[in-house]
Amino acid sequence: MPIVNIGTWTGGSSKHEDGGVIAATWLSQGGRGIDTALIYRDQVSIAKAISTSGINRKDIFITSKIPACGLAQVGIDEDLKQLNTTYIDLILIHSPIGFCRGTWKVLEDNVKNGKLRAIGISNFNPKQIQNILKGATITPAVNQIGYSVFGHNEDTIKFCHDNNITVEAYSPLGGAHGGKSVFKDPTVKSIATAHNVSEAQVALKWIVQRGDVLTTLSSNKAHQANDADLWSFTLADDEMTKLGAIAGSTLVV
Repeated sequence: MPIVNIGTWTGGSSKHEDGGVIAATWLSQGGRGIDTALIYRDQVSIAKAISTSGINRKDIFITSKIPACGLAQVGIDEDLKQLNTTYIDLILIHSPIGFCRGTWKVLEDNVKNGKLRAIGISNFNPKQIQNILKGATITPAVNQIGYSVFGHNEDTIKFCHDNNITVEAYSPLGGAHGGKSVFKDPTVKSIATAHNVSEAQVALKWIVQRGDVLTTLSSNKAHQANDADLWSFTLADDEMTKLGAIAGSTLVV
C-alpha cells in the first residue's frame, strides 16, 4: 500500500465525475494509490481513468469501501463491477454500523476467493475493533480515521499500532476538524518556513513520520505533486512535539 494515496470524494453526486479527473491526474505524475468508496459514486469514471492511463492494473493500489456492516457481498460485487476489475487491493467497512462481525466474515471469505487482497475498517474505535477481532481469522489491515494536527485520537492510534493494524489518516490537512486550516496555523507556518516547504507538506510529514499512512485530496496537479513530496526533509523531535500539541484535548474517532 502506498504511503500517500489520493482521495476522490468531491462532496456529492453532482460532482461524481471529478473523481476520475483526480485519479487520472494522480496517475499521470506517478501516484499509484487511489481511495474511493461506493457512496462516492465515482467508480465508473475512476475505472475509465485507470483504463486510459496505460498503467498495468497490478501497479495501482485501489482502496474502496462498503457503506456499513450489512449487505457486504452485494457491495463487494458492485465495487468490482463499477471499477471494472477482478480484485480490489483493499476494501474497508466505511462505518461501524450494523452487525460487523458477520460482515467481517464475508470480507474474509472474499479474501480467500481472491476478490479482495486485503480488508480493513474505517472510523472504528478500540471497542469496535475488539468486536471485529472476536473470532476473526484475518486481522484488519487498516483502520482509516480522521487524523490531522488538529484532531487525533491517540487511544485509537495506539490500539491499532499495538495490534499490527495500519493507521491511515483521512482529512490529514484538517478539513474534518472544525474547518481549521494548516495554511493559517502559526506553528505549522513557522515549521514550513524553517524547512522551505509548504504547510501541507509539514502537516502530512508529521503523520508519515509517526509511522502512519494517509489519503489526501486535491484536483490540482501542482498541489498533488507537493503533497506527495514528503521525503526531501525530516522534522526534528521538537517540531514533531509542537505539531502533536496543536490539537490539545481535541480528539476524534
